Amino acid sequence: MSNKDNGATRLPSYKANRINEPRHPRRVLSSHDYGRLEITAFEEIDMLNPMRQWIAHLLSVAQILHSDEMPEDVITLGTTVRYRIDGDVQQRRLLTLGHQQVPNGQYVSVLTPVGLALIGRKPGETVEAEVFDGRKLRIEISALENQPEAEARARMTQGRTDDGPEAA
Repeated sequence: MSNKDNGATRLPSYKANRINEPRHPRRVLSSHDYGRLEITAFEEIDMLNPMRQWIAHLLSVAQILHSDEMPEDVITLGTTVRYRIDGDVQQRRLLTLGHQQVPNGQYVSVLTPVGLALIGRKPGETVEAEVFDGRKLRIEISALENQPEAEARARMTQGRTDDGPEAA
């Protein structure tokens, strides 16, 4: 972040997920997700939007891995995830980088406190996210489905056979 970003308006400090960080390993982001979040945070989100600072914090502390090295149990952009907020009914959502609200409720954007709390996490973790009005949400991550990186590796493996050109 440049010095120009330190304007007179002070944003609230990043609190989402900090409470549970000591009990959880550092969050893991794919290099692809890192790049997409960085561009979004610094080029597309208004400087006064608290999400900008919260994304910047995540980018500064996350462990970055190449997509080929991403563990299958880590939530990435494009992953379908099941979770509960404050013990309520389980939700199943696709984590997106969407900028607009999707009315059918099938998606959760990483540009929201809940979506940002999910990325880089694993099933079995319980994290806390602070929403814009200061309330804290307790998010229990129960399952991960269809991680794009794992699916890409599976497709690559299926395409390989032991019959090379010399088998002809």
